[in-house]
Amino acid sequence: MTQKLKPAERVGKNLKNLIKKSKFKTQEHFACEGIHVDPVTVRRWIKYGIKDINTIQEIVDIFGVDFMELIK
Repeated sequence: MTQKLKPAERVGKNLKNLIKKSKFKTQEHFACEGIHVDPVTVRRWIKYGIKDINTIQEIVDIFGVDFMELIK
């Protein structure tokens, strides 16, 4: 039986894919040059998800994607 991901966890999974396809390429580069947080924070977001709506909005703005695309 497969476990259904919570919306916050889907955001983390989608963030990982966005980083790979973007100019940042790595989580560390995105952390330092994109969103200006510690790389450990980005790894934590990818592993456990992001619940903070403001953080999600900031990521949406950086990547220029639709908010719903990140949480689908």
